[in-house]
Amino acid sequence: MARPGRGGGGAPVSDTAVTLIEGRVKHRTSNALQITFHAGPGEPVAVGVQSAGDGRGRRLGVLFGFKNGGTGNHQLHYPDGRVVGVASRDGAPSQFTTASGSPLATVHRGDASSAVLPDGRELFWFTADPDEPVTADLYRLRVAAPDHGEIGRLDVIRRAQGWSVMRTLDAIDDFFIWMDRAGQPLPIPIHGTRLWLTEPITDVQRDVLLAACVDIAIGLRPYVAAMDSRRSSKAAPSSGQAADAV
Repeated sequence: MARPGRGGGGAPVSDTAVTLIEGRVKHRTSNALQITFHAGPGEPVAVGVQSAGDGRGRRLGVLFGFKNGGTGNHQLHYPDGRVVGVASRDGAPSQFTTASGSPLATVHRGDASSAVLPDGRELFWFTADPDEPVTADLYRLRVAAPDHGEIGRLDVIRRAQGWSVMRTLDAIDDFFIWMDRAGQPLPIPIHGTRLWLTEPITDVQRDVLLAACVDIAIGLRPYVAAMDSRRSSKAAPSSGQAADAV
């Protein structure tokens, strides 16, 4: 990842040895999926909402239960009022935009995925964990940057049990323990994301990473081959469990 002041832009928003940002998904009263991101106890870092940028017709489809995640114009809201648009598309790159509609990044998906800035520079690569890319409970991804190598890991939680599957990192301390409690099974396709960062990130980099989590957990976009149910059935959940959503 670009160091502060380089390709990512802005001042660093994290300077600890390891940062954990966990996003848990639930349904709003409108039936829209919502993912709430926390970096520890207290107020959320940001909240992603399904179809918040869509027209009335699509929002009615969500209200009546016809759209339980998937493509659409989702939004990521920060406590200071900033909004990042997350346009999840089928068969086309995902588009992330600022509140004014200006391009923030484009994600090109395939066997692996890359987040590209408007000027054409690659910001992140998302690849499958080479040792264990998928289990019945979660998908494991690695996040890397062209000028800094691997900067973190991304777990995509498939079932509630996945919250209790923790990675082993030397820098993890006791203040992360609060995040390893499994929640109750929910009628949602993806239960959430868990982003481990081992390098400082800038505000732009954070926006792109959290938008990617919204794209995966709410937009149900596959960022690696193992997440594409049309191409991989490895470790598929048994009957009664949440099926592959991406």
